Amino acid sequence: MSISVIRPPRVKSGDTVAIVSTSSPVGAAELKRLVDYFESRGHPVKVTPGTLSSSGYLAGTAAQRAANLMAAFCDARVSMIVPATGGKGAAHLLPLLDYDIIASNPKVFTGMSDPSIIGNALLHRAGLVNLHGPSGYDFSQTPVNAETETAFWQIVSGRITSNEVKGAHWRVVRGRGTVVAGKVIGGHLGTIRALIGTPYMPETTGAVLFLEEVFVPWVTIDQALTHLRLAGVFDNIGALVIGVPIDCKKDDAPDESWEDMIIRCVGGDFPVVTNVEFGHTARKIPLPIGGIVQFDLTAAGPVLRYCDDLVVAK
Repeated sequence: MSISVIRPPRVKSGDTVAIVSTSSPVGAAELKRLVDYFESRGHPVKVTPGTLSSSGYLAGTAAQRAANLMAAFCDARVSMIVPATGGKGAAHLLPLLDYDIIASNPKVFTGMSDPSIIGNALLHRAGLVNLHGPSGYDFSQTPVNAETETAFWQIVSGRITSNEVKGAHWRVVRGRGTVVAGKVIGGHLGTIRALIGTPYMPETTGAVLFLEEVFVPWVTIDQALTHLRLAGVFDNIGALVIGVPIDCKKDDAPDESWEDMIIRCVGGDFPVVTNVEFGHTARKIPLPIGGIVQFDLTAAGPVLRYCDDLVVAK
């Protein structure tokens, strides 16, 4: 499948932000803090119907959640769409979305964790470059992480080409001395794994593949990474970037270190960088899904460079 890449218009002062529930329920107090945050920055907020719906671990039916997401894309007043929170269930929406309509109404979509599956599907089926970055949960925190906030507003509202992020604490496990660039694909490991074998999985040839995990033991990560390797996901990637693991217990894993486990499971000879803050950490480095980034591993400390912009000036 070959689809032209589409970049959304930049978010300007006074533009409307839509809040949608794509996955698990959000609480009323958390939603109020989220709305207050965007309104305090001068952005009118549209809370889609059913955002506070709750049915077990899901925020309403798949049909309801998909309809609300489509309504946000179709609303000409909306410039940015923000999932209210993560959780479970975003995969249910993928076959219910109209990707042609989305391609005709490009908007900034930002999210991580469970909603990262939607971001990858939007790229593959609509060609829409979108953001692996903070979601509603992050903007409802008091205070919002300053580094996350600054980087987010810069990437959704203006130029980032040639900007650099230096990783003093990143670990170059393999590929030191190289420079690699590629299209950004990925997100939450357990969620992205569900794309394998579906018509929503982006092409990973030459990609800089980002994966992160939270709240699961090493054995579960072993299973997921091994699944991706057996499915050929790693066969022709440009590089693998692993996020900071959050509450992932080693238990009785046979490996000496986190990096040893990663290399054992993924195989190959592509560059591997770990401990990068783009997942469930308070600081979130924004990554444009479908955009091009470069990892320069030639210096003493690795450097991420943005090679293009997420948004276009309109």
